[in-house]
Amino acid sequence: MAKTYEKLAEDLVAGVGGASNIQGVTHCATRLRFRLKDSSLADKEAVKENPEVLGVLESGGQFQLIIGTHVGDVFADVIKVPSVSEDGPLHSTSGESEGKKPTVVDRVLASISAIFTPYIPVLASVGIIKGLLAIIVDIGWLADTSNTYAILNATGNAMLYFFPVLLAFTAAKTFGANPYIGATIAAALMEPSIADINVTGESLDFLGIPFIGQSFAYTVIPIIIGMWAFSYLEKSLKRILPQTTQLLLVPVFSLLIMVPAMLLVFGPVGFAIASGVAEAYGWLVQYPLILSTVFGATFVFIIMIGAHWLVTPILLSILAEQGYEYGLAAGGMGNYAILGVLFAVLLTTRNPETKAIAGSAAFVNGVAGITEPGIYGVIIKNKRYIVSVFIGGLVGGFVCGLFDVYVTAFAFSGILGAPAFIASPRAVPYFIAVAISIAVGFFTAYLLTTRQRQEEKLLAAKRLETNSVSST
Repeated sequence: MAKTYEKLAEDLVAGVGGASNIQGVTHCATRLRFRLKDSSLADKEAVKENPEVLGVLESGGQFQLIIGTHVGDVFADVIKVPSVSEDGPLHSTSGESEGKKPTVVDRVLASISAIFTPYIPVLASVGIIKGLLAIIVDIGWLADTSNTYAILNATGNAMLYFFPVLLAFTAAKTFGANPYIGATIAAALMEPSIADINVTGESLDFLGIPFIGQSFAYTVIPIIIGMWAFSYLEKSLKRILPQTTQLLLVPVFSLLIMVPAMLLVFGPVGFAIASGVAEAYGWLVQYPLILSTVFGATFVFIIMIGAHWLVTPILLSILAEQGYEYGLAAGGMGNYAILGVLFAVLLTTRNPETKAIAGSAAFVNGVAGITEPGIYGVIIKNKRYIVSVFIGGLVGGFVCGLFDVYVTAFAFSGILGAPAFIASPRAVPYFIAVAISIAVGFFTAYLLTTRQRQEEKLLAAKRLETNSVSST
């Protein structure tokens, strides 16, 4: 029988200020993400003291509770609490006047998080499929001309190819528009009769208006911009059209206006932005040692503060467009450095509770690449562990840069994600960097912890000596 979390759910809802203070709640791999009307009503310290909560983070306009890999089950019970519902449109203004209004940065982070979060586990899964398929072909178990290969390859490629349709759904929902109309707009751009003529570089026209054909497959930025514009179009249509006609006419006018607008306006704008980002990234890639070292040292901390939602979509779009990417490879080194630190904690700590947390955190990190239990349960409680993670990630990232390491598929770190990384032509140096990150994280944490204990023993001895002298 599955474990239930009704009592925990009630405590968490009470801790964030009650159901009336919750605008919406969602979750990712390990975190419950609350949007609150007034964050000052949340009792942060009380929530932290709950043994089921590994940590609390306020980021991107969200009040985030780090729960662990069972967060989905906790979320299911949280939304059963009366008057609590799943997250809705992020630009809803209801209740904002009751507390501090979110900043522009908060809104951007919250929006990007809401758009991409549902797809991250699936992206990692298809990355594993693509990796396994590449390995099977390389060792000669399957020919890449067979029907079996075509079917399995489609399984791995479909999400990335049709990512615009999926993103259109969550982006439209996030911006407060009808997600089904949004998805249909994106699907129209990929319908074969349009896709066949909408080839990059060709000069086309719509009603005599010229535009340059661009394939929307694998794209990210154009769709998000288009769905943002669509949300305003839909609101305008609802203000103009009689309510009795809106059920049919809003979708009709939305599709007739937005599909051409995507080809003529929002698509080109999005492609221009994406091109600028790609050029800037292309400049940085000329210095892979710097890029990989910086990503290796810092990306895990970017994840900690929730700012990875500004970076990850860019990396994913570059991976989709180019078929390879450097930052995702080096950025995972911090995850492995955490694993090394957790091994050191298991070896050195005398606290049974800390040892138990470190053991379970190391397991989920090593198997599934989930780092939050280790970060919030162990790492942030000792600055020496934080230093060790930084050094381990930095050295691992340096090795990635030294050997020009990149990945060809997105996946979480850990054993389950290994096939995606094995499939990369840089698999050998990648796993060398992984081993080095774990080793450096382990030995740095071990040495710093040992030194800390020696200092504590010396200090205790001096205090004892001082007390003995004073007593005589």
